[in-house]
Amino acid sequence: MVKAQESLSLAHSFSIESSYFTTDPLGNLYVVKNNNALMRYNSNGDSTGFFNEIKKGRITSIDATNPMRTIVYYGEYGQILVLDQLLSKKSSMNLAQLGLFNIRCISNSADGKIWVYDVASGTLLKMDDNQTISFTSSLRNVLEQNIDPQMMVEQDRSLFMVDSIQGIKKFDQYGFYQTSYAFNATEIQYFNNFLVYYKKPFLYSYNTKTLSEQKIEVPDSEDCLQVRLERNRLYIRRSAKVDMYNLNEKK
Repeated sequence: MVKAQESLSLAHSFSIESSYFTTDPLGNLYVVKNNNALMRYNSNGDSTGFFNEIKKGRITSIDATNPMRTIVYYGEYGQILVLDQLLSKKSSMNLAQLGLFNIRCISNSADGKIWVYDVASGTLLKMDDNQTISFTSSLRNVLEQNIDPQMMVEQDRSLFMVDSIQGIKKFDQYGFYQTSYAFNATEIQYFNNFLVYYKKPFLYSYNTKTLSEQKIEVPDSEDCLQVRLERNRLYIRRSAKVDMYNLNEKK
């Protein structure tokens, strides 16, 4: 994870204006251009995929934690698309058909299903590609305060909800609440007990077992919109480009 003794060196820079980006465990970069087209680049900076669906509104999030099953969410219309490893459409879902409206965030699950959180009812749900709901849990009976998460992600057999005001809520892989972290973040990653998040101007790495924390300063943080870490690479979305840095051990 992030270590204070690491330095950064620029590996690639993409001149692209984008509204969102994410990464996958293989080091691939997924960028949503301002025209709503989805581009994928590998860790060498080569373009490896393209997807565009103009009828479903604006892409609001992408979950690429499983690069064989990329989840694209069009939040304005409650539309979910599942893409394969070639970024071809496998299936689609319409949350309105389930009576779910204004869903802010969703998440892929290791069992091939999708997590959905309904803010209006405070309910966490899991469903399959046929829109069959297999799990529901009212978090109003579990949490002391209502949450309105900006992001949700399942990694390392844990599900996280990220609320920039209420902090980070951690659940197990079955959807049962475990603990909270009082960090003001809008996006997180989780690797082997390390909680990684960006808060200007630093990228933090918090060890949830030892409760220790390390950080590195992100270059040109004033023009930093998103930061992610994958496979010893740091990815930074800026206003007119995306930078990819190598993490190097200082000698």
